[in-house]
Amino acid sequence: MSRKGFRRNVKPLELLTEDNIQDMHQAVLTVLWDTGVCIENDWALTFLKENGCRVDEGNMRVQFPAELVEECIHQAPSSYQVQAPNPVNNLLVGGETLYYSHSSGMETVDLNSFEPRQPTRSEYIDCVRVLDALPYLDHLGCYPYFGYEGILSTMAIPEGVAIHMKYSTKHQFGCCSNDCEIFTIQLAQAVGHEFTGTIGSSPPLTWGSEAVTAAKRLVEAGLPLSTVDGCMMGGTGPATIPGSVVVSSVEQMAMVVIVQLLRPGHRMMVGHFSLPLNMNTGSPAFGQIGASLNNLIFNQLWRHYQIPIGNGSPGYVSAKMIDYQAGYEKGIAGLASALSGVNSMLLHFGISSELTAHPVQAVLDDDIAGLIGRFVEGEIISTETIATELIKEVGPIPGHYLGKAHTRQWWQKEQFVPQAADRLTYPEWLQKDKKQALDYAQERVEAILSEPEQTYLNPEQEVALERILQDARTYYQKREG
Repeated sequence: MSRKGFRRNVKPLELLTEDNIQDMHQAVLTVLWDTGVCIENDWALTFLKENGCRVDEGNMRVQFPAELVEECIHQAPSSYQVQAPNPVNNLLVGGETLYYSHSSGMETVDLNSFEPRQPTRSEYIDCVRVLDALPYLDHLGCYPYFGYEGILSTMAIPEGVAIHMKYSTKHQFGCCSNDCEIFTIQLAQAVGHEFTGTIGSSPPLTWGSEAVTAAKRLVEAGLPLSTVDGCMMGGTGPATIPGSVVVSSVEQMAMVVIVQLLRPGHRMMVGHFSLPLNMNTGSPAFGQIGASLNNLIFNQLWRHYQIPIGNGSPGYVSAKMIDYQAGYEKGIAGLASALSGVNSMLLHFGISSELTAHPVQAVLDDDIAGLIGRFVEGEIISTETIATELIKEVGPIPGHYLGKAHTRQWWQKEQFVPQAADRLTYPEWLQKDKKQALDYAQERVEAILSEPEQTYLNPEQEVALERILQDARTYYQKREG
C-alpha cells in the first residue's frame, strides 16, 4: 500500500539527444577521474582507497575510476518503498510516480505587512497540521521553519522532527547537520518510524565531513537517504546550464559510490537544487527560468541512470509576498520539473527564497500541485472517452450533453477543481464579498485548525521522545558552552 501521488502518463519532456546524454555522462566520468572530488572525511578517504579509488590524503582529493562508478550506478535501486506512520501514506519512490513536498523558510510572516518574524512553537505545530491535511502534499520535508522561539538553533532539527512525528502520519524527510542525526535516528527508532535523511554537498566538487558522517550513520541504520547538491550557475558552478549539471552530477555520483559501496542496493534519491547567480547582487536567483532548464537537463540525465530524482528549486521563489509572481514562478517551475520526470519536488509553503514561509501559501500551492498533477496524468483515449455513439445521439443544436449519464460519470474525472480559487461568475463575484484566492486560502487554513488537535503517538512514545530531546539539548549545551 502506498500513496497514489500522480502517475505520469505523458512522454517526459526531453531537451537532450542520446548523443548529448552520452557526452554529459562522459564528462561526469572524466571529471570524477581527472579532477576528482574533495572528501573532507578521513574514514571515507580510507574506505574509498580500499575500494579502488585514487586518494590524495593531503588534499583530501578522491579520483573515482569509471568502472567503479558504473558498477555503483547499477547497484542503486531504480525504485523503492518508504514507510509512513500510517501505511496509506507509504511512498513508492521512483519510476513514473510524482510526489510533492514542501520547501522551508527561516521565519513566518505577518499576512498584513509580510514582515518576517520567528514563529512560536504553537505556530510551528499549526503549520505541520496544515501540511498534514493537504491532499496533494505527499510527504513532509525538512524543517518547515528553521526552529521556533525559545530553543537553541542547534536543536531546530530534532525538535522539528519530534513535532512531525507527533502531529503527522506522513513520511518525513529530515536534514542532517551538526550531528543531529545521532538524535533523529534515535527518535525514529523510539517510535518505529522511518524517515529519509537529507545531506548536502558543498559546491564545487566537495563533500564536507559532517555530511559524509551523516550518510554513513543513516546507511548503517538502514534509513533511506536523499542527497542535495546546490551549485550557483556562474558562482560555484559554470554559468552554462550543461556545465553546472556536470558539476552537480559529479558531486552526486561521488556520494552514490560511497553509499552503494557501504550497502549495495541502499535506498537513495538524488535531490537537485541549482540556481542561476544574480549577477547584480551575488545572491541566488530564485524563480528564474534557468533553474527550470537546469532541472530538465539534470532530470533527463539521471533518468538515464535510473536513480530516483528530487527537485528543490520549484518551492523557492523571488516573490516577497503571496502574489501573482509567487504563483507564476512556482507554477512554471513545478510544471517543468513534473514533465521532465522528477519523482519528488518541493513546491508548497515557501514565500520568499529560503527566508519566509506560511501555511496559507501552502494551501494555494496545493492547487498548483493538483493542476500540474492533472496535466502529467494525461488523458485516457478509449471508445468511451472518444464517445462517438454519444455524439451521434446528441447531434447538433438543440442537443446538449448536460443531462447525459456519460457527463455525470466523467466530468469529475476530467476536471480539476481548485480548492482556493475564485470560480464565481463575474456578476456573482460583484454581488458577494469579492473574495480573492488569498481569502479562500486563509479560510481553509482556519477550517483545518478549527478541527480538534490530534496527536499520533502514545504516552510511552512521547516520554521516549522527550528523553531523547533532553539528551540532545544537553549535548548541544555542552558543545556551545
